[in-house]
Amino acid sequence: MNTILLILVLTALASLLVSYARHDRFAGHASTAHPLDELGPVEERLHLVPRA
Repeated sequence: MNTILLILVLTALASLLVSYARHDRFAGHASTAHPLDELGPVEERLHLVPRA
């Protein structure tokens, strides 16, 4: 019985650790992309200029 509980607890801890590691909480500014070109931010004019 103790072995089954230990396996369940370790599985839950491993799952929490993986979900924490996959989150971008500690990735820094490089994890976000704001595309710029010679006219400025592309995101602000996506509705004006169709881009493929």
